[in-house]
Amino acid sequence: MFRTLATAALMALVAASAQAQSVQNGEKVFKKCKACHKIGDTAANSVGPVLTGVVGRVAGSYPGYKYSSDMRAAGESGLTWDASTIFDYLADPTRYLRRVLDDPNAKAKMRFKLKSEQDRRAVIEYLASFSTAANETTVAQNVFCVVNASDRAHFFAIETREGDRQFGPLEPGARLCSAETAASDGVVSVFESEDGFEGCSRIVAVGVAEEMKEYAEFDRCLWSSNEG
Repeated sequence: MFRTLATAALMALVAASAQAQSVQNGEKVFKKCKACHKIGDTAANSVGPVLTGVVGRVAGSYPGYKYSSDMRAAGESGLTWDASTIFDYLADPTRYLRRVLDDPNAKAKMRFKLKSEQDRRAVIEYLASFSTAANETTVAQNVFCVVNASDRAHFFAIETREGDRQFGPLEPGARLCSAETAASDGVVSVFESEDGFEGCSRIVAVGVAEEMKEYAEFDRCLWSSNEG
């Protein structure tokens, strides 16, 4: 028994060490991306959107960045960034969007291609190490967000008073943010799935990320503001 426990502990240590090494390698690869993308607590949009919390984010949804119409359409169709989708996208962004949208004329603003599979896996590990930023409850003052703080994936929608809508599936820990708005608040909604009829809605002030902590039909979800 003790030998089994020791072996398991050693395997866990080796795995953790390998992951740390992969993150370090990914940081080196990310130097190729730094001219266009920023990451970290103080990151701001640049040529490309902020990549803090990108793993688990709906495509085309980071607040304040002017995405192409094709990237917004990809997000509206349900594209969410995870290890698999980022891996495929980095190889050839335009080709990937054309496949996702089934549109031979679709184009990605990002022209850079990361051909090495090893480099792509490493940089994804690095990006994932910043994924906890998606759970922050404060955001830019002219947008509002919703965070899936439950333990299951659900379908979310977000709408500004001006009528701009964002929607898509969110994995646990992921968030969806509105476009910039001049209003003081907006509406977030959640459904068990894309085909769900009954769900929950909440009015959210700008500058805040409302957390949906537990899903229940007929507008009985548990939100972070319920606890305030």
